[in-house]
Amino acid sequence: MKKIEWLFAAFLIGMGLMCLTVSGTTMLGTESIESYIKTFLQLCLWMGLPILIVGIAYLVILKKRKDK
Repeated sequence: MKKIEWLFAAFLIGMGLMCLTVSGTTMLGTESIESYIKTFLQLCLWMGLPILIVGIAYLVILKKRKDK
């Protein structure tokens, strides 16, 4: 992929995270910057944790295949 395509993909992911954060913050009823940041960090944690687990599993499988 070209750099512009990576930039566009990162932009779309960022916008999606921002939309999820705004909806989560307004659903709780407290529209302060502190609750926005807290919701954003929790959202990033729950989105990043499965990616991290899958990434580690992928690396373990690749290492096992190289050993054969």
